[in-house]
Amino acid sequence: MNETREGFWTEYYSKLSERAEGWLDYSNERVQAQTFGSVFSAVGPAAGRRCLDVGCGYGQLASALHAVGGREVVGIDVTPEFIERLRQRHPLLRWEVGSLDNGELCERLGRFDIITLVEVLQYVDVAATLRRAWSMLEPGGRLVAVVPNRDCPIVGRAMARFPAAYLPPTPGELSDLAGGLAQCQSFGLQGMFFAEDQALVPYMLSGWTRCPDFPAPPNRLVFAALKQQ
Repeated sequence: MNETREGFWTEYYSKLSERAEGWLDYSNERVQAQTFGSVFSAVGPAAGRRCLDVGCGYGQLASALHAVGGREVVGIDVTPEFIERLRQRHPLLRWEVGSLDNGELCERLGRFDIITLVEVLQYVDVAATLRRAWSMLEPGGRLVAVVPNRDCPIVGRAMARFPAAYLPPTPGELSDLAGGLAQCQSFGLQGMFFAEDQALVPYMLSGWTRCPDFPAPPNRLVFAALKQQ
């Protein structure tokens, strides 16, 4: 995230920090709940593992990782208001202001078994952020991200609203970047498509694939990569 984009989004989310709703980047809590479920499916067992949630927002995902036995859970976010509130409400977890652009912060945080980036990559330099997160991952660790799909027309409207600040990747770009990660044992993507009947769940998910030739553009992408032992 360059300084201009980081400053823009810090100010933007500072204004949202007192919002009553428990979600930030989604249309409703059901979308967030299913998204978090997809993240946990990709993360796998978290008990006893050191976890980093990048762009932690209200802290629900980090708190859930702690609840299922994460050995140490750290949440970071560029919005100071979120972090100050989380330090007061959840003192057993570690909360830090900053982004993966801050090399000093990354060095201080150390290495992790699980790193999540949910609704982060559209706000940052995707390649640089993935490389930095990957460098902080322990051997055998997992990196899991959820990001809007630039190929989706609905996402295109958000890009038009925030020109030059909101730049999500395409499935092909994520696949190409994953292929360049050193010591990557395996990676895959899932497409998240809005269900025609959303009475039960808002999304239908594709299977995992390394060659994301989806029949239609999914709204969001789940990305997961496993580092070699």
